[in-house]
Amino acid sequence: MQFWKFTTTTLATLLAVVSLTNASGPSEGEAIADPNSAVVKLTAETYKSFIEANPLVLTEFFAPWCGYCKMLGPEFSKAADLLDEVHPNIKLAQVDCVDNEALCQEHGIRGYPTLKIIRNGSDANAEDYEGPREADGIAEFMIKQSLPPVQTFEQVDALVNAVNSETKPFVIQVNPNNKDEPLNDVFNAVAGEKRKDYTFISVSESAQIKQLNKLFKNAKLTEKKPAYLVIHPEQFEEVSQLSYKKTSEITPDALNTFVSNEVVPYFGDINRDTYMTYMSSPLPLAYYFYKTPQQRAAFSKDLAKLGKEYRGKINFVGLDASLFGKHAEMINMDPEIIPLFAIQDASTNLKYGVDQKANPDGPSIKTIQQFVKDFAAGKLEPIVKSEPLPTEEEIAESPVVKLVGYNHRQILDQVDKDIFVKYYAPWCGHCKKLAPTWEELAEIYDSNKSDAKVIVANIDHTNNDVEIPFEIEGYPTLVLFPANGEVDEKTGIRKPVIFQGQRELEPLMEFIKTAGTHKLDGKELQALKASAAAAEEAGIEEDDEEEEAAEPVVKKDAEAEAEAEVEEEAEAAVEPEAEVEEEAEVEEEEHDEL
Repeated sequence: MQFWKFTTTTLATLLAVVSLTNASGPSEGEAIADPNSAVVKLTAETYKSFIEANPLVLTEFFAPWCGYCKMLGPEFSKAADLLDEVHPNIKLAQVDCVDNEALCQEHGIRGYPTLKIIRNGSDANAEDYEGPREADGIAEFMIKQSLPPVQTFEQVDALVNAVNSETKPFVIQVNPNNKDEPLNDVFNAVAGEKRKDYTFISVSESAQIKQLNKLFKNAKLTEKKPAYLVIHPEQFEEVSQLSYKKTSEITPDALNTFVSNEVVPYFGDINRDTYMTYMSSPLPLAYYFYKTPQQRAAFSKDLAKLGKEYRGKINFVGLDASLFGKHAEMINMDPEIIPLFAIQDASTNLKYGVDQKANPDGPSIKTIQQFVKDFAAGKLEPIVKSEPLPTEEEIAESPVVKLVGYNHRQILDQVDKDIFVKYYAPWCGHCKKLAPTWEELAEIYDSNKSDAKVIVANIDHTNNDVEIPFEIEGYPTLVLFPANGEVDEKTGIRKPVIFQGQRELEPLMEFIKTAGTHKLDGKELQALKASAAAAEEAGIEEDDEEEEAAEPVVKKDAEAEAEAEVEEEAEAAVEPEAEVEEEAEVEEEEHDEL
């Protein structure tokens, strides 16, 4: 489910960009809010006191160089000014993560911008903000967050106005005369959990219950029995009502499941308003990518029928490829061949798509119907995204073990080793900064050797489908799988320990020592390697000295040889003279004899 988290986050980013563009937001700007706006700049020194002093704060954690932060910055400033005029108790604040890196790491910030809703002076239960990114939408969203989780109305007219003004799916509890207090507790608990996404209304008066029966034609509401409804705007003729036999069956889990399933239309579109409706559901998501409204209209009724048939099993959604075509790559499909149909299974992180080469003009509805039937029956093969396996030369050259979709599980299944993995994105600045340190870390543990007890590895998480028992919410994410550690029942992979410290060599080595099973001390390994290197260097120097000491002897021998050659030449030069002298002597002797 972790790559699913990544792909939905990517889609959220695309939605944010489109939302800002459609709102005429600037494509360029300053990430830092206007100093004259109502946005409060927080630092490590002022953060805690400010949060404690204010009941509701939307905090943006950002980096000045971040492009999306620059797009959001002006809108964030405008939203703060709007709220300051009408709801001064709602504050908007910013934290510069470049100047306050430790504070951002403490709060688990892994990507920019990250926005968090903080209530009641404590960020222990801070909620991720998933609302609009333009000024009016931000202000409206935060005003809703200031209201009680459950709304009630004294007058019938006020209730009707509220129901008619809703633009997203909403939930109504009918609890006649508030007779069943435990049911109120259940409803309040679910409303508190989902208040970011939906409006929750509780009705108890007889006149209000009668009015709801008039509004919702297929609802069966009485003044004796509690009821729960999920209503879609402008679809009052077909509301969803929770069925139960005993009120004891209405638990937070049961109500939560009912709401999560029913807020999703049979067939709708993903956009900024509906994004969380789809992404908060655990069901597989079937995408129909289209180019034009006409293409969507041609399939909408049939896809809605499929949505109704597979209600509670698969959600069906349309996606405008002219705006969000890039998302097709995230589900392993070709964004150049539109229309397309694919299913992404959130529970297994697997993607299935109708063959695009066989359907270059888009699949027919019959093809889609059969594809969905085969998916539900478990007959389809998933599309696995993976980079090529590293070659033997690559494995030998790099101390960092390269993981891809094809070998990720194989490496992690080496349960006798501590495996420290960096999940990264090639475009991530923090990942690039960490790369040399990560390589140095791998060298210390001889990570790429077959007898290594610690494997230091990395994987481009954007280009490889992998299943892991944790969520990746930003890059780089560093996790250690301890040797012979506890196994996650769902994935069959060891449960990891996530690194949260400073991304520097010493803290990384200390983490391996404390969180790993083998307790290898990186500093000791460093010292041993340094000692061996020093000894090797000393041996080389000693050899050099011996060679230098041998040089004079060699020189002397060479000089002696040269002198000998000179003497020989001199002797050779003298020999003819001696022969002449001898001949002269012989001649003299012969002359004397005559």
